[in-house]
Amino acid sequence: MNKTRLIVLFSAIAPLCAVLAQEQGRVYIVRTGKPTRQTIAQSIRKTGSLVSPAEVAISAKVGGRLLKLELADGTRLEEGVRVKAGDKIAEIDARDYRAQLEAAKATVASAEATVKDAKREFDRANTLFKEGTATEQERDQAEASYERAVAALAQAKAQAEIADINLDETVITAPMDGVVTKRAVEPGTLLTAGAQIATITQMNPLRFQLALPTTLFASLAPGKTHVSIEVDAYPGQPIDATVSRVYPVADDATRTVRVETTVDNATGRLVPGMYAVGALDLNRRENVLCVPFDAIIKNDKERIVYRIADGVAQAVKVKLGVRSDAIVEVVEGLSDNDEIVLAGQHRLTDGAKVKNEEIK
Repeated sequence: MNKTRLIVLFSAIAPLCAVLAQEQGRVYIVRTGKPTRQTIAQSIRKTGSLVSPAEVAISAKVGGRLLKLELADGTRLEEGVRVKAGDKIAEIDARDYRAQLEAAKATVASAEATVKDAKREFDRANTLFKEGTATEQERDQAEASYERAVAALAQAKAQAEIADINLDETVITAPMDGVVTKRAVEPGTLLTAGAQIATITQMNPLRFQLALPTTLFASLAPGKTHVSIEVDAYPGQPIDATVSRVYPVADDATRTVRVETTVDNATGRLVPGMYAVGALDLNRRENVLCVPFDAIIKNDKERIVYRIADGVAQAVKVKLGVRSDAIVEVVEGLSDNDEIVLAGQHRLTDGAKVKNEEIK
């Protein structure tokens, strides 16, 4: 009876032993390579738009009839016209202001004469007072008249300066380089002080603005974080830039922070309001050890890579860093000269024999 049981047990175990012996002698074909040193960054894509850094509504500082709304060369000031800072763009009828200036100048001349006369009277009264032929009251009255004349002269000069400024304001100039984006009135219009004439928008440089989650705030470095911008109107033509400013306050509703970069627009092919996508390189790390992400095996909470030594696969625990698309940084666990399995690793176990096809 016992002999029969042993025969049956042996018959059941024998195939299993044969399989185990076969597995122990099996050699797996794998493809291998070595880690490489690369510059890597976490890439994140966000949509945004191009905006102008400045838009100025040009208004009349003084009232009057608008005589001209054109550049010095006669170019009509209308939407799309480019202007330079200081260019004459409009002219208001200056006859009233010119007459006011002349009247103010005449008042100044009269006040200057009054000051001279009052000074002579004061000097005479002061001399007579010292000689004893004039009273102190007479001297004080002469001195007060002189001081009032001096004050009147200062007031007249101030009025003349205001009249001169108002006359200058009848010629309106562009405050900055830009493009006219709105023409608000036509020549012949009777303007009041403060009436809008046109709008000028700065076109170079422009700004690209987008919103990022506050969780990425610590990863942003103005002047360093690289941004690749692709405008919908020009697909396949990325613009390289860096983050120029990160707003210091987050939006309470969206929990995002506004990020801004400067975009050169010397050619003028971009316009504010264009839709664009920005790819930001966050956590940029240079000359770090990297492997293909597919070489990593997730095992419970661990990450392992199979390293080859003398034809045997060794399961090595690794600590990963930044991932960028198909590659990932290895912080701990591997060295530059390690030979690792890049393909065929999912069939392996620790200690398996392998035959490699090295990837150059």
